[in-house]
Amino acid sequence: MDERMAPDFEIVPLGLVPYATGLEAQAAAADRVRQGHRSGILLATRHPPVITMGRRAAAGELHLTREALSRLGVDLFPVDRGGGATYHYPDQAVVYPILDLRRLQLTVPRLLEATGEAVLEVLRGLGVVAHWDPERPGAYVDGAKVASVGYHLSKEITTHGVAMNLGRDLRGFGYIDPCKVRNQPVASVEGLTGACPDPDATTRALAECIAARVHP
Repeated sequence: MDERMAPDFEIVPLGLVPYATGLEAQAAAADRVRQGHRSGILLATRHPPVITMGRRAAAGELHLTREALSRLGVDLFPVDRGGGATYHYPDQAVVYPILDLRRLQLTVPRLLEATGEAVLEVLRGLGVVAHWDPERPGAYVDGAKVASVGYHLSKEITTHGVAMNLGRDLRGFGYIDPCKVRNQPVASVEGLTGACPDPDATTRALAECIAARVHP
């Protein structure tokens, strides 16, 4: 845990894990937060290729069958976060902030704002100047989405979170309508700068930036 962090906050680096493992880790962290052991646990992770379908996702957002995706090595999961379909891949920084909004005196709008501030700060450090669109939550460069966010809230406890594209292999986004937008351009740090940053270090940095903005 970062020495600058509040004592009841924790960052857990998971590294590259299957998406199902990430879901299990979120559930375990949410139980700890709900029981009062922490007011916030931020899981810093990455996933093998996987498409997740949010509560508002429609069948037409997915362009391939489950069987076709399996042949390509891409898993498929329905999830309880908001929004539509999205894609995770190994060279992507993923942070799941498991937070007690009541204890932290956070509103959902402020959480989204803090997440956007953290994403833009990390991107600037990587040489990417992006803007945050609160109407279509995410970070964009010339209309191309480089980071997306999708939270789930249950009894004031958040799960799911934010993903930032680092590596240039974005082919999986072509299998879906990203975040319910047909033909949404997608960007990555490597595609914009020519270099892919260390994904685990970047994931940790993103988790720390979010933590710094949400704890009192």
